[in-house]
Amino acid sequence: MKTFFIIVNDQAANGKSVSTWTEIRQRLDQRHIAYSFHKTKKTGHARKLTSRYLAKLNEPEAKETVVMVVGGNGTLTEVLNGIKDTPYDQTPLAFIPTGETNAFAQGIGIATNPLDALDQVLSATEPVYYDIGEYHELTHDDHGFFVNDFGIGLDAFIVSLDAQAHKHKRLQRWLNKMHLKFLAYLVCVFDALLNQEAFATTLRIADKYYFYKKVAFINVANHPIFDNGIVLNPTANAKDHQLDLLIAENLNFFKFLLLVILMYFNKQLKLPYLHHYKSSEIHLIVNSLEFGQIDGEEIGNKYFDIFFNVTQYPFWMNISGIELEKRKPAK
Repeated sequence: MKTFFIIVNDQAANGKSVSTWTEIRQRLDQRHIAYSFHKTKKTGHARKLTSRYLAKLNEPEAKETVVMVVGGNGTLTEVLNGIKDTPYDQTPLAFIPTGETNAFAQGIGIATNPLDALDQVLSATEPVYYDIGEYHELTHDDHGFFVNDFGIGLDAFIVSLDAQAHKHKRLQRWLNKMHLKFLAYLVCVFDALLNQEAFATTLRIADKYYFYKKVAFINVANHPIFDNGIVLNPTANAKDHQLDLLIAENLNFFKFLLLVILMYFNKQLKLPYLHHYKSSEIHLIVNSLEFGQIDGEEIGNKYFDIFFNVTQYPFWMNISGIELEKRKPAK
């Protein structure tokens, strides 16, 4: 019988997940599941909690442990990196999505309803392997893993502006109450479009080099879902052992609008200013200060000399443990 160590971010989705965690605990107790849990207090806390817990285990205990995340994309990524900080870096990982976007959950078929997702976790009898992205950034000697995507440029700029907007909690609560949150996001998009300057990048895949002079954004994806059901990289697949790279060049307002329209039909790869590559190893160099984001979390302005590769990781999920209808994103 597996023992679950659970990291809970009950502030995900602006605190709406508090009641969700109460329901999950009740379900775990009803089924007499062995578990312990910790709640996160700030950004970076989930990673520390995970690495500290696993570091105290002996090998037999670690083999019977599953780490479960109750939270959003950011918490999931933190916990994954916390596991990777320990000798038990293949400890199975379960995910109960309670965030606002839950891109990874949608990308692999985890139910958007947390209790249905819990059934997928508890019905699992062995881990299933999915791809994750790994990066080595040489300029800042940074190394880590991601489950969704790594962005540089416009998309990361939007993430940064959106994060700043979220700090105005009174405004956010009012927008949520009035069901107008999308307006704040649109403002961030237009702000980024007006202020993001084109930049140059050098790309190396295998022994071939590619040079782009007027890049708007770079996105390295592990699966197709970008944000809240939006498909940015339609050919990305978390089981094909490759990463999908998009480079948008010479982007203006009208080209961006056309990109958004074609994304609705998953036809964006036909655009001549959108360059698509698929590879298990990618090397990118950006010699200007640009915004970066990892799984929807801002990482600030940086120069980038970065290597990407794909690796596999064990997730404790039985995707088919519930009927197909429950796995579809809520409308």
